[in-house]
Amino acid sequence: MKIIIIGGGPAGLYCASAIKILNPSFKVSVYEAKNESVNAFGLGYTLQSGTKGLLAKLDAAFLDSLFPDEKPPLLTRAIVNTDHDSRFFDFADGHGVPRFQLMRYLRDKAVGLKVSIIEKKVSPAELVPLQKSCDLLIGADGVNSIVRQKYANKFSAIEHTAKIRFSWFYNDSPKPQTDVRFYLRQTPNGVVQLSSYPISETQQVVIIEMADTCFQAGKFEQQSSDDTIQYLSTLFTSDEDEISLVSTQLPWFSFKMNSTEKLFNKNIAIIGDAAFSFHYSAGVGLNSSFSMAYTLSKCLSLNKNVNKALSHFNKVTLMALRVSIDKSLNDIQWLESIDSHLKDTPQNELIDHYLQKNNYKAVVS
Repeated sequence: MKIIIIGGGPAGLYCASAIKILNPSFKVSVYEAKNESVNAFGLGYTLQSGTKGLLAKLDAAFLDSLFPDEKPPLLTRAIVNTDHDSRFFDFADGHGVPRFQLMRYLRDKAVGLKVSIIEKKVSPAELVPLQKSCDLLIGADGVNSIVRQKYANKFSAIEHTAKIRFSWFYNDSPKPQTDVRFYLRQTPNGVVQLSSYPISETQQVVIIEMADTCFQAGKFEQQSSDDTIQYLSTLFTSDEDEISLVSTQLPWFSFKMNSTEKLFNKNIAIIGDAAFSFHYSAGVGLNSSFSMAYTLSKCLSLNKNVNKALSHFNKVTLMALRVSIDKSLNDIQWLESIDSHLKDTPQNELIDHYLQKNNYKAVVS
């Protein structure tokens, strides 16, 4: 069987390797624009138990392969912090990993399994010829997938561009910092959020996020990078924790949530963010990408008929992801209106409201 995968990000590379491990005779090619899998926006991931279990299906010793020199700290605790309160809670054991490091590991794994990596950016006009040239075409080309866009009607694709702005930074701590951090600051323009994930003893990947109304009122787009970093670092620094953000030269993004009612059409399938993109706070994005890829690979090994394999993949995946999909959309809709949600919440209930979101019930005194 000849399989072509569009997109060499986590979903595409993982899928290619899984297919080759389960079906060594299949011919698998991955099309990826040169260096795009390393340089695409997004700086890191948290490998939690489900994701690590899926990586172990490719390589039982993946942690040693992924971190040959020194393993990053094990993440076991998180903190939610507001202007007036802090609370610690258990965090599902995980390891932070820089995106470029995970991409290099997955690419090396695929190449070692004799997957053909073709450094070429595929245009929409080339999709039909590629589809006709193979038994299965897989779109794993991310949130702005050209495969998804071209066949949107066939997939019953749904797209929601959230009224949220976010960007990525690094933070260098003056002392070891291995807690996952979720900080909220109420400003005159609205609530600004910081989410921080350690990738070493003293460095973290940081996401700064706010509602679009807060972003516009704060004139972040007009500020210089230096002014933005100084303002945000000061905003989130406290007596207990010094924040010193480092620019990544990445712009501010609007979050786009993809969803779909069908994952295949004829001999075309979509996986990863091309199918479903989850808000990072849900903690399921990478795991769902790997899970979709492994499920598809398994279905292909059990059903030599491509249509039967894709039908099985579609049914199993939609059933498995339904709860996560609904929760992510509900959380995004809540975050779009975070300013109004938290405006009248008593300070001693802010953390509860933030954690529970739509399930929050005010304490009646």
